[in-house]
Amino acid sequence: MERFLDWLHHSPLGRRLRPLLTGSRLLHAAVERLADSPASARLVPWAVRSWGIDLAEAVVPPGGFPTLNALFTRTLRPEARPVDPDPAVLVSPADARLLAVSPLDAAGRLEVKGVGYDAAGLLGDEDLARGYAGGAALVFRLYLADVHRLAFPCDGVVSAPRLVPGGFESVSPRPGHREPVLQRNRRTVTTLDTGRFGRLALVDVGGFLVASIRHLAPAGARVSKGEARSLFRLGGSTLVLLAPPGALEVPPALLAASARGEETPVRLGAAVARAPAA
Repeated sequence: MERFLDWLHHSPLGRRLRPLLTGSRLLHAAVERLADSPASARLVPWAVRSWGIDLAEAVVPPGGFPTLNALFTRTLRPEARPVDPDPAVLVSPADARLLAVSPLDAAGRLEVKGVGYDAAGLLGDEDLARGYAGGAALVFRLYLADVHRLAFPCDGVVSAPRLVPGGFESVSPRPGHREPVLQRNRRTVTTLDTGRFGRLALVDVGGFLVASIRHLAPAGARVSKGEARSLFRLGGSTLVLLAPPGALEVPPALLAASARGEETPVRLGAAVARAPAA
């Protein structure tokens, strides 16, 4: 997949074809139908080998995974990803590579791998974005081998997801790829009202061949840290978490690595930030 994406971005023919593929709703709908079909089960052994998936950590259905999307959104064994129980701790919602920016400036701007973004563009809502000026952003990027069943990072009350239309560009950073895809791709926005961290904004961003984003909790539900919240259907993908000013203390080592453009591997349920001491 990465070799194909490199070809799309750097070869003369690939650059001409890329807009047709990344903007095609028809292509991505077809990918979703294929990945949900029983015929896709034949691809599961290949995907496990090629992507380096450790099935010892997963709950494998009797008879194996019935579709490719079932593998992609598999459930992990609870003991494989213990969730930090400290209520003052915000945990990673997924196995991912993490970049953190704190504080954001007065316009809610952040930079990810040399590409600039702003809260209003990510959220598609200028009024909502004002609450995150001077706050913090955590950007979780998932790879093919990662479980694309994301969890809530803390307790709270969740809103209904709001769809922001867009394309299906690859979210993987590569040389010369400087387009702000996180605020151009198709994505959904939810808020999570928490007692300790204020109102968090969670932006699920689709990517190339990510055919859909499915949310699992109904609007207004009170949810628990570590509870499943959303599914990405095939392909790489990203979750951007925005926190209001003063809500999060992010480890200095994580901020320093992020400032150098280095992603930090994190695991679902592990602490990534905490609430300031009272």
